[in-house]
Amino acid sequence: MVYIGSDHQDTVTPISAATNIAGRPIKAGLGPRRLAISPDGKTAYVPNSESGTVTPISTVTNTAGAPITVGTGSVSVAFTPDGKTAYVVSLGAGTVTPVSTATNTPGKPIRAGIHPYAIVVAPDD
Repeated sequence: MVYIGSDHQDTVTPISAATNIAGRPIKAGLGPRRLAISPDGKTAYVPNSESGTVTPISTVTNTAGAPITVGTGSVSVAFTPDGKTAYVVSLGAGTVTPVSTATNTPGKPIRAGIHPYAIVVAPDD
C-alpha cells in the first residue's frame, strides 16, 4: 500500500501498489506532512503541521486513531529499528518528541535547535 498526504484536504489517501487504485481518503489531522510506516508495517504515523499532533493510522483497517500531541508545526517522523518509539519533529516548537508506539503516549520533548525539519534514526540504535 502507498499512502499520500494531502496538506490542503487534511487527508491521507491509500493507494494499492498492486492495482494503482486509490482507496477512500482518511481524515488525518490538520496539514498532514512526511508520513512514515512503522517497521512492522501495521501503522502509519502522520505528522500534522497545523495542529501540533501526529495521527496513527492502522494500515490493516485504514482508520485513524486519536491524534497524539507533540508540539507546534510537527513535520516529520522516524521509527527506531525495533519500532518501539517514533520520534516526531516539531518545526515550530524546535523539538523532537519520542512517542511510545505501544501506548501512543508522547514522552518529554527534546530540544533540537531552531526549525528542525527532517529526521532519520540510525539502524544500530
